[in-house]
Amino acid sequence: MAMKKEEMIEAKKLNPVDFLAKVLEAEKHTDHICWKCKYLKWVLKGSGFPPADIIGWCKKIHWPHYWSISEMDVIKKCYAFEAKS
Repeated sequence: MAMKKEEMIEAKKLNPVDFLAKVLEAEKHTDHICWKCKYLKWVLKGSGFPPADIIGWCKKIHWPHYWSISEMDVIKKCYAFEAKS
């Protein structure tokens, strides 16, 4: 699917992280604090690899062996949290 001219102009104004967040769609969304963090690497829509309850991985905790985040986890505060810009 080709982008419209207005969408291309808007996409050029985004930084790489925001661009990927706009283009890549997540499999599911929850009310985790992790969704507001710049270190969340979410599971892409249509991906069959991770178990069904995994929403993504934290790219900061336990690097390089990322910590997987389940939708059943209750995370209220995280020492590695940094808000998306």
